[in-house]
Amino acid sequence: TRLTRKQWYQRRVRDIPFETTRKDLQKLFCAFGEIKHIRLPKKLAGTGDHRGFAFVEYSSISEARKAFEATGDSTHIFGRRLVVEWAKEDATVAEIREKTAEVFVPTEVTKKKKKVDGLEIV
Repeated sequence: TRLTRKQWYQRRVRDIPFETTRKDLQKLFCAFGEIKHIRLPKKLAGTGDHRGFAFVEYSSISEARKAFEATGDSTHIFGRRLVVEWAKEDATVAEIREKTAEVFVPTEVTKKKKKVDGLEIV
């Protein structure tokens, strides 16, 4: 698959132990090049816990590529193997709404029918 310009610079890191901090990720991934930004999404506002994945954005394409090739299957932190992959393009608002509608809005409403004294009641 072809990567977009933003994806060239950005890596997604999964299976991160919950005790891992942004500084821990900075130390681990800065060996491959200058890191522009690390985003560690939180579970809920105010809880302080992250969701177990992060986005690491490098300053250049070559540094991101170097990190991708070097990390492979052998990158570990706190005894856990990390899954490092290219980040996917952010979804647009319309795509997010469409996915949400698929999950929360039923496509077909089914009504139960009841028979009372030989009459169908909906």
